[in-house]
Amino acid sequence: MKRAPIIPKSSSAQLTTSQVAAPAAPMVDSLIARVGAMAKGNTVSLPVCGREVKFVLETISGNAVEKSTRVWAGNERDQEFLTEDALDDLIPSFLVNGQQNPAFGRKVGDCIEVADGSRRRMTAILTSSEYRVLVGDLDDEQMDSLCKLGNDYRPTSAYERGKRYSFRLDNEFKGNISALAEAENISRKIITRCINTSKLPREVIALFSHPGELSARAGENLSRLFNDNEPLIQAKTRELSEKRKSGFVFEPEEIIQLLTDVLKTSIGAPSSSPVKRQFVSGAIAQYKGNKVVFSLDRSKIPPHCIEQMEEILERLQKAEADQLSK
Repeated sequence: MKRAPIIPKSSSAQLTTSQVAAPAAPMVDSLIARVGAMAKGNTVSLPVCGREVKFVLETISGNAVEKSTRVWAGNERDQEFLTEDALDDLIPSFLVNGQQNPAFGRKVGDCIEVADGSRRRMTAILTSSEYRVLVGDLDDEQMDSLCKLGNDYRPTSAYERGKRYSFRLDNEFKGNISALAEAENISRKIITRCINTSKLPREVIALFSHPGELSARAGENLSRLFNDNEPLIQAKTRELSEKRKSGFVFEPEEIIQLLTDVLKTSIGAPSSSPVKRQFVSGAIAQYKGNKVVFSLDRSKIPPHCIEQMEEILERLQKAEADQLSK
């Protein structure tokens, strides 16, 4: 199971804004050991931005998570793209073991505002599982630090980062991209690529299982293509979107290639790339030219269904043999 970031309790390991860039993953086991067995109402003190914060563990029932909690507005992760596909690393473990690592947030009125843990929040909603949150008296600086720590462990996409860079560029740096690059401690090129990626329509981003499948480099290229050929790209986007809704499965590279190829071929020309369609979980068909390849997962498809398909093929085999014997 992919686990969320944690904050170690130690007088020499206080979380500050400058430390957010450090990898969060090595700290995971430390927090799980400390709070994994905590029950509702238990407390723990942890340093955030150099200040000790007392957290109380709250547990929200699965059917109340959506109404009783919300994601802090400063969290750059786009919540609309947290679909079942995007959360396929968390959903199985939630269904089997529940939430193993608590989120972090603060109380605002009767609602809990979540800083780190928006993916776990949506997973709890989708699976109707209990949602565990460590709630403390946090200011905006501390909420921002917790958000960034979580995003370091499970990075946000180029599209999502680009939205934040654009906001900061316009509102804090008066269009000075060099100053923004220095503040973010990354190159101007990366910032530019992310900003260009963020200009893509949401419909294009929604073609991917999650925004992180589209890199900044590929996103920038698609953004340029879209600006120069908007009607063609829009039409292809709608076509691919409808296919996805009907069960077709596209790899990220396929989506990029199909959107790019639309400019090289006439509309309606057959694609040389194979196309996948998922009928149910565990049953996928791949189409390419005159060939269709079926993939069946026997752990997910009932034996009698597989037997029925085998009977159809056996009848075809017998018919062919009878024809050859004449």
